[in-house]
Amino acid sequence: MFKKKALKEMSSDEIKEAVKKKYSCVAKEPSASFNFPVGRAFALKVGYPEEILARLPESMYESFTGANNPQPFVDLKEGEVVLDLGCGAGLDIYFFSKAVKANGKVCGLDISEDMVSKAKSNMEAVGIKNVEIKCGHSDNLPFSDSFFDLAASNGIYNLSPDKEKVMREVFRVLKPGGRTVFCEIVLKAALPESVRKNIDDWFRCIGAALPENEFLVLMDKAGFKNIEVISKIRNARTGHPLAVCVNVRAYKI
Repeated sequence: MFKKKALKEMSSDEIKEAVKKKYSCVAKEPSASFNFPVGRAFALKVGYPEEILARLPESMYESFTGANNPQPFVDLKEGEVVLDLGCGAGLDIYFFSKAVKANGKVCGLDISEDMVSKAKSNMEAVGIKNVEIKCGHSDNLPFSDSFFDLAASNGIYNLSPDKEKVMREVFRVLKPGGRTVFCEIVLKAALPESVRKNIDDWFRCIGAALPENEFLVLMDKAGFKNIEVISKIRNARTGHPLAVCVNVRAYKI
């Protein structure tokens, strides 16, 4: 029987390639069995409005795998330029694009070509024009300095081997006065190493999770100010007793 390589033996590039393959599978086979929640029922559990999902094509939400619903916290204004980091099949992009309206813009980025293709098709299906969706890595963003008013994400840091590098990149692409608002899984206390066995633990947002205070220290180190944990909850994505979902806002001053 094939034995998975231990997490501590995997390089950053190997982990990123594994993430790419896993989420390509989620894009192509959303009804397959995964060790993390996927799809409409999960999206409803974390607060996406049923009346809107009912009007969207199934392909928009069937591959949803975020940590929570960031929409109540982003406070978007008409005309703003938004980055959706780890955009998946485009569910959050849809809401962002509606909020910033036609004179705003939303850029999505995902590590999986299959997710990017699916997100583009979904935007075409619902007539969304003010979007640009690219394939790339969160630790090397293909965008100019000081470009975005808001950088949002939904569980992407837990899939990133170098969280500090991702945070520095997010800080770089934000305009002065811009903000990042995101949902992420953090820990109440450090996990025992016995829980961080292989890549499957990474996918369920435990293998790479940090204690909350360590996560916020990394944000401060990257340059963010006015860092605020808006809310802290347990939900359908926080399976481990030490896991909690935080919704965070911070600014580039």
